[in-house]
Amino acid sequence: MDNQSPNYLKVIRASILAIFIALLLFVAIQLTGLYYEYSQPTQIPGSKGPIELYSNQTQDDLVHIFQQAIEGAKESITLIIYALTDPQIIQSLQSKSESGVQVYIVCDARASPGISYRLPRAVIIKRLGQGLTHQKIVIIDNRLIFLGSANLTTSSLNLHSNLILSIDNPNLAQALTKRAKSMDEEGGYSPLLHKETTALDQNLELWVLPDDSNAAKRMIDLFRTAKKTIKVAMFTWTREDFSKELIEAAKRGVKVEAVMDRYSGKGASAKTVRYLKQNGIDIRLSTGNKLMHHKFAYIDETILVNGSANWTKMAFEDNDDFFIVLYPLSIEQQDKMNRIWNALIKGSEPIEASQ
Repeated sequence: MDNQSPNYLKVIRASILAIFIALLLFVAIQLTGLYYEYSQPTQIPGSKGPIELYSNQTQDDLVHIFQQAIEGAKESITLIIYALTDPQIIQSLQSKSESGVQVYIVCDARASPGISYRLPRAVIIKRLGQGLTHQKIVIIDNRLIFLGSANLTTSSLNLHSNLILSIDNPNLAQALTKRAKSMDEEGGYSPLLHKETTALDQNLELWVLPDDSNAAKRMIDLFRTAKKTIKVAMFTWTREDFSKELIEAAKRGVKVEAVMDRYSGKGASAKTVRYLKQNGIDIRLSTGNKLMHHKFAYIDETILVNGSANWTKMAFEDNDDFFIVLYPLSIEQQDKMNRIWNALIKGSEPIEASQ
C-alpha cells in the first residue's frame, strides 16, 4: 500500500490541475462572451448590414422588428413619435423601463392619449406646438435608429402601407437624441440642420423639418438629377412646386409614376391628382380600406427619399418632420424597393377607373 501512495498523489494532483484549467477556460469563455455582447452594435435578428429596409408590404413583421429592437436595448430608448398606442410595443417599453433602461418619449399630445399612465416610469414630453409632432423615430442605445413613415399603432404597423429604415450610425443617433431632448411641451426645440454621413459605401443625408430651410430645394434638386425614372408613393401631396418639377422631368423623358392614397387623393390631395393627370403623369390611387401611408420617392432605382414628411407646406414649415436620402442603393435594397413598388401597383388602379 505504501508503495502505491505516490501514484495516488499523482492522480489527485492531475485531477486538481485539470479542474483548475477547466475553471480558467470557463471564466475566459464567459468574459469573452461579455465582451462580445457589449462591444457589438445593437442589431435585430436578420439584420444584414448597417442599413436595412422593412415594409409590411413585403411581409416584414413591423411589430416584431420594433419589439426585438426595444427588448435588445441595454442603456436607452428614445422615441420621437406622432402616435404611440400599440399595446405590444408599450408593454416592451414598460418592461425595459422597469429593468432600468432609460425610456424617453417625445410625442404629439393629441395622438397618444393616456400614454403617461401606461408608461409611468418613462420620461414623456407631450407636445402641443403650432404644428404636429409628426416624426416617427426610435433610437436604441444612441446607436441604432429606426425611422420612416410608420406610427407605433397597431393599424399602422400591421395594416397600412409603410416603409422603415434601420440605420446603425452613432453620429446620427446622438444628433437626433440631442434634438429630441431639446423639444419641450410648448413646441420649442434646438434646430438640427441637415447632416451628411456614410455607411460602408452608401451616402446618407438627414433633413430635419422645419429646421432646415433648404430641405424643399434639396428635394427639387434630386428630382432634377433623374435620368430614367421617378416613382413616388405619397399619402398627402399638396405642394405645387414638387408637382411642377415632376411634370418638367416627364417632359425631358423621365418616366414619372405616382401612387397616392385613395382617401387623400379624393380629398386633401385631389387638386394635385387632377393637375398631375392633366399634365400626362401616370397616377394611380390605392384600393381597399387600408391607408397607403408611404412618403417616398424612388429615383432611377439608385436613390431613395423616405421619411415622415408628406409633400405639404405644413410638413416642411410647421411640423416636426424629416426625410432621409439614401444612395446608391444596394442590389438588395433595389430588390426590396421594386417589390414594394410592384405591391403598390397591384394594390392600386389608374385614376380613370377611380373617379
